[in-house]
Amino acid sequence: MYTGPKLLELLASKHQQQNTSELYKQEIFTLEWRAKVGSFPHPDLETLISAGEPCGAWKPEQGRPEDKRNVGENWRYLQELPLYGYIPGSSIRGLVRAWAEKRPEIRDRMRELLGKQENDNITAGKIEFLDAWPRKAAKLTLDIVNPQQDFQVFHRGQSTPVSSYTLGDGQEEIEIIVAIRGIPNQTTPEEVAEVWDWIKQALGFYGVGSRTASGYGSFKDSKVKVRPEPDYRTKNLIFTLYSQGSSGPDMRTMELRPSHWRGWLRSWLLRFFLGVMNQNNAETTVNELLGTLEPDTQKGLVRLQVTKGNSWGEESENKPDFYCWKGQVRISAPTEILNKVILPVVKFAASLGGVGRGWRRPLHIFTMNNGNKAARGTYLHLKHTVKNQETNAEETKNFALIPNRVEVWQNTYRVWLEFVQQKWPNRISLNSNQNLASEVFSPQTCVVYLVPGPVREPIDQQDMSWLISNPTDTRGDGMNLIYQNQYKRKIDVGGNAGNGGAYCSWVSIKRIKFPNREQNTACSEVVCVFKGGNNSLRNQFIQDVSSIAGAARVFGS
Repeated sequence: MYTGPKLLELLASKHQQQNTSELYKQEIFTLEWRAKVGSFPHPDLETLISAGEPCGAWKPEQGRPEDKRNVGENWRYLQELPLYGYIPGSSIRGLVRAWAEKRPEIRDRMRELLGKQENDNITAGKIEFLDAWPRKAAKLTLDIVNPQQDFQVFHRGQSTPVSSYTLGDGQEEIEIIVAIRGIPNQTTPEEVAEVWDWIKQALGFYGVGSRTASGYGSFKDSKVKVRPEPDYRTKNLIFTLYSQGSSGPDMRTMELRPSHWRGWLRSWLLRFFLGVMNQNNAETTVNELLGTLEPDTQKGLVRLQVTKGNSWGEESENKPDFYCWKGQVRISAPTEILNKVILPVVKFAASLGGVGRGWRRPLHIFTMNNGNKAARGTYLHLKHTVKNQETNAEETKNFALIPNRVEVWQNTYRVWLEFVQQKWPNRISLNSNQNLASEVFSPQTCVVYLVPGPVREPIDQQDMSWLISNPTDTRGDGMNLIYQNQYKRKIDVGGNAGNGGAYCSWVSIKRIKFPNREQNTACSEVVCVFKGGNNSLRNQFIQDVSSIAGAARVFGS
């Protein structure tokens, strides 16, 4: 029996009977993805579990709860826990306080209504925040935390994924009942309404629980117009991602997670800062912008939220399978940081690769050792809405660098660098990482070429199907080069996804709908090579790329 929302029903009924309904506020909010709230240790003392109410027993065949297991074992034995999840009222109250503290015009008013503590003097608040329960029972489900920074940027060993349990399974939305009430004889209906508006603003902007900056705890857009934080700005980017598929705790279930986007942004920012700072300062700056949990917890300045579109995880009409996700990614940050640091890096990232698994390769058909065909790679398309200065009408335009305009690539990087030098003058150390065996993005440490792509686009984006079945014909000249024996599965260039250990490629290749008239192809490929110090095989690859007929260098030296 699910009793979670019963208290709310009783309180609503009581206020109605006492003719004090205006002191009670309740509304349904829709949780878009997962939420990590009110965490407490799993019996193994390592895995964190969100707040939950017992609703069953541990089954002996599942093993004891204190057993330490990897994510794969937990998926087999403990996909969900005998706990109904909820959001503690204290989490919502803390969220509202944090939201109001950043707004000087209501800070004192918030302390008056929600209470305050000054040294040993405690003033109680006038508003009670009630635990928020799903309308329908929702057990806590297995989630995964899998940091990729060391693997993707520094080419160190692949990390071991860590299990956690959250409210929400990452697939279905959850309707949650949020409620507050004013203490009778101490508060007025107007004060309750005032706090209720704060709740809607805070939930709409932040979400609830931990890791909200990574997309956890995000609530679906409501009719309320969320007011940004002071001096903050939000950029909405419309995305379409065609992909071989990314996953969470279950490798067979394809999903695009908000954490894929945040990992993408974090890694690209680190690559850029490594180009102008030593490693310690670069990591410190990224931690300040995006936050960190180790060695000390630090809240970041940048927030990222993902909103699902009409197509989410749609499977292709023919084999080999690929998938499509459409939606919006919203990036919020202090205005100068967003416009002059974050968005230029995003524009480069969108011009050089995709998001999630296979991001370093364009979506193409790959023939495996057993002869079977598989989809590999991604195709990311970012757009944004801008206002036409002449007509004042809104227009949707690509959010990427113009492929063949060398001056655009150079100027975008130059303007970014000038602001970074102004913002963090004591951290700048140009060329300090020229010999670092890592992915460093700067004109000295990487090179970008535009080369002829496939003769025609391999996929029909409207019908979600392959137009070409021959694997070789889905590749351009950059992909053909990296698939040559001297580079394929070589950890110093092409990388290796198997054989006992995974190694990232030092080369990213993105296919774009930009014709190469010299070679008469409908597409081009953008090839980015990270030098990673002085490596003979990578140097040879760069020479070979530059020798491709119709190749043009657009960035780096």
